[in-house]
Amino acid sequence: MAPGGRLVLFGCLFASPLLILPHGSQNIQETLLCQPGFYCPHGSLAPVPCPKGTYRPITGAVSLDSCLKCPPHHYCPRPGSHAPIPCGPVAQQPLSGKDTCTCRGEGQRFQLSDGQCHCTIGYQPTTNGDMCVQQMYDVCRDGKTRTQHGDCFDKNQWSLHCRQQVCQTAEDYRGYDGELGLCVCREPPGRAACGGLCRSRSAIELKLQCRSSTEMELVWSYASQVLSISGGVLETVFQQWDSQGTLQCNSHLTSSRPVYIVRMSG
Repeated sequence: MAPGGRLVLFGCLFASPLLILPHGSQNIQETLLCQPGFYCPHGSLAPVPCPKGTYRPITGAVSLDSCLKCPPHHYCPRPGSHAPIPCGPVAQQPLSGKDTCTCRGEGQRFQLSDGQCHCTIGYQPTTNGDMCVQQMYDVCRDGKTRTQHGDCFDKNQWSLHCRQQVCQTAEDYRGYDGELGLCVCREPPGRAACGGLCRSRSAIELKLQCRSSTEMELVWSYASQVLSISGGVLETVFQQWDSQGTLQCNSHLTSSRPVYIVRMSG
């Protein structure tokens, strides 16, 4: 229950107590008050998030027309935004209704999560960090090959580098791949080629499954606990991730699919 005795449900606020009104009643919308970032069409109890590039700062929207275009020099990167985000001093956006900004410098890419301009692949930051310059590598001569970091190594340098800095032990060194610029190491017995994490069991297991009622639910297991969400809550979660996404179980009854969370570095 929200302050004031109101029930909060899926982005909408319902005045308490709830009234069950006849189908087609003109008063049904009076019980529905959409939260910022959403609009609730007449006769519907499910909110719809304002699409990317738009926002809604106040409650009570009833149609897509109530969603405002993101103003110039701002961006609205996700559905259901209640306020535009400034592009900041390092990026620009002269147009309205956009979900991203453009970096001013060469070799930069705008990152939605923090609004910063980072160097793209093939570029590196300057000493003071305010610009990106193209990475220039020396030509590898005399039979040397380049590592993934751009250094030119001969066989002895490769061996020293791999034994001391890459392989778990010096005895695990098996050579190097000059085309990929990678060391070749022996994997300890019982471990997958990509490392021990491949065979280790996740602490938390996630899966999407379809129930006999054609409803989809997200289930996660941790130790002996099993929890799940479904229905409008799950639909709202997916709409916040991808406004074009749909949840359908019509042809996949009683089936389930694993859900993976991938952590990636720069």
